[in-house]
Amino acid sequence: MTNRERFLALLADSSVTQVESAGLIAEQTQRPCSARTVRSWIASPETPSARPCPDWAIEALERRLKKLKKVVA
Repeated sequence: MTNRERFLALLADSSVTQVESAGLIAEQTQRPCSARTVRSWIASPETPSARPCPDWAIEALERRLKKLKKVVA
């Protein structure tokens, strides 16, 4: 499973929006993360604005969602 697919699955499983996920990642990492960045991570790979979703973003989102009990470990 690619990081893009993992990110999309986390959003679906937790019912968190792209904007909310950006905020959760920013809270977890204490670094800025915009909704535009999230959109570039989950965009279709053929899209010119698509960017690879980094491992640290997946890990940060998973940690924050677990802390909020929005996903099961």
